[in-house]
Amino acid sequence: MSATPDQASLVDQDRRPPSTIPVTINNKTVQLPEREMTGLEIKQAAAAQGLPIDPGFQLSVKRGNRYDIVGDTDTVHIHRNLDFLAVAPDDNS
Repeated sequence: MSATPDQASLVDQDRRPPSTIPVTINNKTVQLPEREMTGLEIKQAAAAQGLPIDPGFQLSVKRGNRYDIVGDTDTVHIHRNLDFLAVAPDDNS
C-alpha cells in the first residue's frame, strides 16, 4: 500500500527541521521561529538557549534609532536583523 500525496507531504514536513531566524538579544544571537511571537515567548526562547534572562525582564525591540517596549502579550513578527534588549527590573520597588 503506497502513501497518498497528502500523506507523503505530511511525512516530509515531519522530517524537515523547523525554520528559524537568527536575531540578537542583549548582543547574543538567538534562533527564533519565523512567525509571530509574544514578548514572553521571545524571553522564554532566549532563556532556553542559555541567555541569563527570565520572564520578569523588560523586553524592547530596536526600531530605527530607538528601542520600543514589547509587553509580554505584544506580538512581534520575527524576521532577520531584529535587535532586542532585555533588562532586569529595578530592585528598588
